[in-house]
Amino acid sequence: MPLAGVVVAGVRCDVDCPEGTPALVVKDKGTGAVLAGTQELVADLPAAGPERALVFRPAAPLADGHKYSVTLEGQDPSDTREAEVMASADLDLEVGAHAMDASVRLQDSWYDTASCCEIAASICGPEQLCVGKEVERYVIFRLHNSEAALEGAGQYVQTVTFLSPDGAELDEQTDWGWNGSAEHMYMDAAPEYCYQVTYKSLIDGATIEKERTCVPHGDAGATGVFPTDMEVFGPQIGRCSSPPEGFEDVWSAARKEWEAEIGEAHEACSVSAGGGASSGWALSAVGLALALAGRVGRRRSRR
Repeated sequence: MPLAGVVVAGVRCDVDCPEGTPALVVKDKGTGAVLAGTQELVADLPAAGPERALVFRPAAPLADGHKYSVTLEGQDPSDTREAEVMASADLDLEVGAHAMDASVRLQDSWYDTASCCEIAASICGPEQLCVGKEVERYVIFRLHNSEAALEGAGQYVQTVTFLSPDGAELDEQTDWGWNGSAEHMYMDAAPEYCYQVTYKSLIDGATIEKERTCVPHGDAGATGVFPTDMEVFGPQIGRCSSPPEGFEDVWSAARKEWEAEIGEAHEACSVSAGGGASSGWALSAVGLALALAGRVGRRRSRR
């Protein structure tokens, strides 16, 4: 982090949450000294369930090259989580100097009422597979910061405004700069998709507004309603222990093929490596040194 920067930390509480806001403790790892400073909530970020974002403002500039630990005051002794940041005089805070990476892709969802079935021979507990006769195909326009643009981004709040080609505002998404991604859904393809990015410094409140940028639809494909591709979904239906309504013929052939290839073998489960719910306040992320745990609030529109 910059010498005159701020420590920005994500904290969360899932159960047994005490009243008030937790206090960050920032300590010089070399000298053991606890830094004096003030703390505040990041008011520009919408609260997302148990997540909160805090800013600690050191009373004096940090020492170049020194490492600092970040913990919570009164942290559960059994919670050994500790974040670390390093102060650097060389940190480039020219956020927005690099254009955001943009992608235009199509995504499908079931258009009609989907029929569901229980998957056979699963050791993962009850699982369902759903399939419909038709899919609705729409556009997902996604933006994310390139690695080159992330340096210093933890010191900013980033607001992405999605715009129509004629300049009308469609959606606005605000996030901590380090997360650095946003997306908007368009039910109908457009010749191009436009956006504008604004950065607000958490150090001094200064605002940087970038120019409007538009990205062409290109060869991403057509939107609309299409028949379901049974070459893709047909074999999957064979995993069902009984046929989904309306797909009896497809299931009969696919089931025989599935039994021939898989037999009675169980399908593997994937297990998340994520931790359990925290009791009381706990650190979830600290900028700039750590990647963040999840997005802090996002609104999605189907316009």
